[in-house]
Amino acid sequence: MARLARNASWSTLVRRYLAHRRKLGYGLRGGELLFDFGKFAGRAAPRQPLTAALALKWATSSPATRRRHAARLSLVRGFAKYCALLDPRTEIPDGHLLGPVCVRLRPHIYTPGQIRLILRQARSLTTRFSPLHPLTYETLIGLLACTGMRPGEARRLRLGDLDADGGFLRVAPCKFSPERVIPLHASTVRVLQRYRRARRGLFPLGDHLFVGVTGQPLQDAAVYRVFSRLTADIPATGDRRSLRLMDFRHAFASQWIARWSRRSQPVSHYLLRLARYLGHQDFKSTWWYVSSDPKTLQSAAQSFLRFHEQCHTLP
Repeated sequence: MARLARNASWSTLVRRYLAHRRKLGYGLRGGELLFDFGKFAGRAAPRQPLTAALALKWATSSPATRRRHAARLSLVRGFAKYCALLDPRTEIPDGHLLGPVCVRLRPHIYTPGQIRLILRQARSLTTRFSPLHPLTYETLIGLLACTGMRPGEARRLRLGDLDADGGFLRVAPCKFSPERVIPLHASTVRVLQRYRRARRGLFPLGDHLFVGVTGQPLQDAAVYRVFSRLTADIPATGDRRSLRLMDFRHAFASQWIARWSRRSQPVSHYLLRLARYLGHQDFKSTWWYVSSDPKTLQSAAQSFLRFHEQCHTLP
């Protein structure tokens, strides 16, 4: 097998690697870049094993940002792991040579006043196509603000996902989150019931809960355009220039953690419940909501860190 790898060209190895990933169910993102690396390696090290120096030289060969260079190196790391199975001379470059690929940007944390303003703005939306338009966005944004759901989860909700009698909402699997059921406040249930009745009255066909002006499921691009208009006058306090629907999730989690951190009881139990409510599979994801606002959540962050360390030390 090692001899086969040594005799194969770089382009052949890249093609085999991508085919291997396809069989495992992965997409082929970065395929063109890997072929570019194959051409580079064919000129710089023909018939030679993949080395960390070669990968680093290619990753930094084009004018780009540090994060882009790190992403290029990360792409070659995956390919190098595959090559190492075929040729033991292969070197797998350290993933920290060029720093992290993903740098989390500080989110905007909505204040209660800003949320009320956005809901008032949504209530005043007008369109000649559908009288449901303002109610759709008022209900959608209100739901995100009071549940911390992902925007994609909310857009994919079906009419039958709301159990008004039980007072809960079924959330379909999303990203790495399994299906979950989240409890709702009685006021939230009433608002969702009102919207569902209006939606069924105007658009009886289809089973998506939130629909656009033609009765079709809400599209991400359309929601983004409307939300940008609703928040145009609100200054962003995070690292991004514009506000996002996803920031309601950060605001929801941060506000609850801040509230719990002021109580005398240990906050770790609440954090466990929050992780399950948000659909996180591990505490690393929930930790980001704590660390994103260190001034407000310093005590909660320290408590959470101790709890997280205890989880990793348990047998």
